[in-house]
Amino acid sequence: MTDRSARRVLVTGASRGIGRAIVKRLAMRHHRVVANARDAAALKDVARLAPDRITVMVGDLTDVEQRDALVPRAAEELGGLDVLVNCAGVLRYGEVGAIVEQDLIATLKVNLLAPLLLAQAAAPYLAKRGGCVVNVASTLGIRPAPGLAGYAASKAALLSVTRTLAAELAPAVRVNAVAPGVVDTDMPRQLRGADPAQDPREAVDRQLKELTALHPLGRLGCPEEVADAVLFCMEAEWMTGSVLTLDGGLLAV
Repeated sequence: MTDRSARRVLVTGASRGIGRAIVKRLAMRHHRVVANARDAAALKDVARLAPDRITVMVGDLTDVEQRDALVPRAAEELGGLDVLVNCAGVLRYGEVGAIVEQDLIATLKVNLLAPLLLAQAAAPYLAKRGGCVVNVASTLGIRPAPGLAGYAASKAALLSVTRTLAAELAPAVRVNAVAPGVVDTDMPRQLRGADPAQDPREAVDRQLKELTALHPLGRLGCPEEVADAVLFCMEAEWMTGSVLTLDGGLLAV
């Protein structure tokens, strides 16, 4: 976009973690934001960050009617739409032999189908002012890990969708993705097949240490760092079809 004035932005997965950080960063930059997620109470807390610039829209992206209504509702609320940030995501662990079809379906609905269909719905609005889509993917879409076949596949597909949409929607709409390594949110605290006899807190601590050790920079990422990468993608006007990795060196080793 050549217009540097306040932008009208729809952010999914906005109630916590990376999504919340993105909404906060946008509001600090005086952009107007529609924040979407399923958790009404958490969204209400997000709105308190900047009540004059943040509007919440509770909705479940696995519900077809709610998903399909989201973009038109957001555009009506904001008087148009300049940016779509697809941040909503779910993660279900399951090693081969324990993968459940319903978990795969739930993962694909949120991590792949929703971003693609929301981008499709948003494209006519975004094209009016040279807007953009930013998809929050994962380094697991580039380098998978055991126990995460469904999640990794959904993020790999999202990266493919990013490039395809970028080619198809250019030059009117730019489409890019951010691929974080492990970020310090609720997600890495979901236990992966821990021993039921072990103290859950000890298991989480061990898991976080193991995940941290994967990153040469010696720490997990912060949601705010990913939010800054998303804002960069919004503002980089000669950038489309790109994947910006932000991973503490995870993919370098």
